Amino acid sequence: FFQQPNTATMGKYVQAQRKGKSPIFKAHIRTRKGAVKLRSIDYAERRGYVRGVIKDIMHDPGRGAPVAKVQFLNAYRYKRDTELMVATEGMYTGQFIYCGKKATL
Repeated sequence: FFQQPNTATMGKYVQAQRKGKSPIFKAHIRTRKGAVKLRSIDYAERRGYVRGVIKDIMHDPGRGAPVAKVQFLNAYRYKRDTELMVATEGMYTGQFIYCGKKATL
């Protein structure tokens, strides 16, 4: 007679191995604010500097540092660009920050 192998073997799955199996171990990213980046370098930033205004400082879940929402004037179109940056110590809303090669510290 042919006997099938027992599929219910003894032992347990390692907890770290279970994390790829179901959606309950996924990160809760629904309330995240967005990707935090520095500005993409354009002509004005390579040759001089660009002034931005800090509009808001907020908490980003899953991140240890606060996030600043900075608004810049677009150099090429009549619009404003909003960027998310990591807020440094001493930043406040309404503060002007300067980004570029010739920006002073």
